[in-house]
This record gives sequence, structure tokens and C-alpha cells, in this order.
Amino acid sequence: MTMPGSAQPQRAAMLRVAAITWVLLISMGVVVNHVALTKLADQAETTTVRTQVAALEQHLAELAQDSEQARKQPAAVPQARYDTDRQAFDRRLAALEQSLGERMAADALQPLQTRIEQLEARLTTRAAPRAAAPRSTAPDAPPKPVEPAFRITGAELRAGERFLSILSAEGGGLAQVRLLRPGEEADGWRLTAIEGDVAVLRHGTETRRLPVPAR
Repeated sequence: MTMPGSAQPQRAAMLRVAAITWVLLISMGVVVNHVALTKLADQAETTTVRTQVAALEQHLAELAQDSEQARKQPAAVPQARYDTDRQAFDRRLAALEQSLGERMAADALQPLQTRIEQLEARLTTRAAPRAAAPRSTAPDAPPKPVEPAFRITGAELRAGERFLSILSAEGGGLAQVRLLRPGEEADGWRLTAIEGDVAVLRHGTETRRLPVPAR
């Protein structure tokens, strides 16, 4: 049997336990909500960064395309396009002068008119098509033929075979004379044949027929 005096402390203890439990539940709910909000904020920030990066990439692509188009455009402005742009500029200039003339005095417009004329002259200088430089019609000079670096002094017959006697073009004595048989070469020139008083020499794709002095 429970005494009436002991029921009140038990009830107070139960109320304290219930209050503590309620506070713990509320705290857990706050923590869960905070974590969820943090994740949502991170996702939103990531989405924003991706959107900004995509926008920057698109802007860079547009700039690259504009730069490529500007690079492919010719340096000189076509005459028809220049005339069209000039007429449009003159019309805008006339409309501007008329609009300003209704609001300002002629003396006040003089500095502006001078400035506009300077800009117009600069535009004309930069936008006028350049005359193409005349092409030279003179024929190209033929290449100078390659000359051997030696001179032929004669031909000799030894053991029934003919040899070509050559000497350096810089000169020298008899000790510097060299004999060439057909098939041999000197200074890049190959002796292909000795036809009577003519020596046939070949240098690359060039063939020369040089006279052989008689002894």
C-alpha cells in the first residue's frame, strides 16, 4: 500500500525524467535538421559553382569562335562594304548634328564638329582598302651553270686506254696534274666518256661537254 506522502516525490521524479527525455528528443531533432541543412547548402553551393563554370566555359568558347572568325577575315576591307559602312556613318552623323543643333548653339557645336571630323578622317584612313602592290612581270634570271673547279689540259693514252688530264683551276705545276679515266670523278664531276676531242662530264643532273686541248 502506497502512502499518500510518498506519491508526490515519485510523480515529480517522473516529470523530470519526461522533461529530460523531451529535451533530448528536441536536441536530436535540431542536430538532424542541422546536418540535413548543411548537406543541402553544400549541394546548392556545388550546383552554383558548376553553373558558373559552365557559363565561363561557354563564354570562353564564344570568345575563341570570335577570335577565329576575326583571324580568318581579310586584312583589307572590301570596297562595297567600306562604302556601305561609310554611308551609314554619314547618316548617323547627320542625324546627330541635327539633334544637337536643335539644343545647342552653333558656337558650342564647333569643338564637337572638329572632333567628329578628326574621327571621320581617322576612320577613312584605317578603313580605306589598300591598293594591291603590282606584281613584277620580269622573268626570273636563269640559274648560273655550275663550272668545274678544274681545267682540262689534254688527254693521254696509256696501255690502250685514254685518260683525261686535269689541273686545279687555282693553278699549279705539272706535279699537280691528275689523270681521270671514264667512271672516275673529281670535285663532284664524273667523267663519263672521252669522245675524240670532247670530254663528257656529269655533275648531279647536269651534263657538260668540254673541249680537250690538243697536245
